[in-house]
Amino acid sequence: MKTVMARVSRRGAIGVVAALALASTLAADAAPKKTYVSGVEENYTHVPGQWFGDDANLLVFRRACDADERISDPRLEGRGSWVYTVDATAGRFWGWGRIVPEQGGGEWSGYFTATMSAKTILHMTLTGSGDYAGLVARLTFTDGREPNTLAIEGYIVEAKRGPGERPLQLSLCRTERLELLDCVELDPSLWPPEPFIPLRRATIVRTTIVSEMGQATHAGRLTNEGFALMDPVTGVLTGTGTAKAANGDEIYWVHVATFEPNGVAQNVVHFCGGTGRFEAVTGWFEGHITQGPEPTEDPGVMCSCYTGEGAITY
Repeated sequence: MKTVMARVSRRGAIGVVAALALASTLAADAAPKKTYVSGVEENYTHVPGQWFGDDANLLVFRRACDADERISDPRLEGRGSWVYTVDATAGRFWGWGRIVPEQGGGEWSGYFTATMSAKTILHMTLTGSGDYAGLVARLTFTDGREPNTLAIEGYIVEAKRGPGERPLQLSLCRTERLELLDCVELDPSLWPPEPFIPLRRATIVRTTIVSEMGQATHAGRLTNEGFALMDPVTGVLTGTGTAKAANGDEIYWVHVATFEPNGVAQNVVHFCGGTGRFEAVTGWFEGHITQGPEPTEDPGVMCSCYTGEGAITY
């Protein structure tokens, strides 16, 4: 009896080992395949955009640049084009861009967010189209060794083992501070910038999230921080921030709000990378206010709730 039991136990152990090996193989197969890349961004041409400021703020709208993206993978090597908003006082800029490779019949496009302190750190995820459809590129840009360059590190998530697009739903409530900045237009050809003569004044709206929390599929209990600026010329509200999932993983986002003549807003949030399982996240959702905005005891602070529906890929 002991011999039989020993044989059974041994067989059971072998079966467990085989099952674990199979599970490990399946997990490896399920993991997205990454091709790592590096390079440098250089040879810039700029469109300065419009600059505004007051005693405490320096704000730039619709700044644009083109640059050579010298990246080790030929699928990404080409010319990059970027359009962005800058809050220099906050040390942040954010926007949209694309890379058109020198070879192939496609391109890459997506959103990015960046910080400026001792060095520039820019995060973006780009989705491929045409010959690169189904691919995602996660790239980080930092100050390069040479002046007027940025070093590039990242990877391509390959299509065959890449993440799939999944439906996204969320529901959050927000407390938000509204500020009206009395600014003058500045001359971007000068540093430090000086007001144009005669002075052209503009009131710029800034909104800052004081607190925000709620629920989201794929993230669980969610908290959020960020801010936005309204372009005084176009009326488009854009902003950036970070959402934190229940397990601490982060999602970086760019918000774009446009307004119809009747005042109805179309609010779309775009994902552009993060940390943990959301490091190469892409996707979007459209938000719809369900309650508020309602005033608080502070006349500059409002409360509102909203829901959102969209898609996420990670």
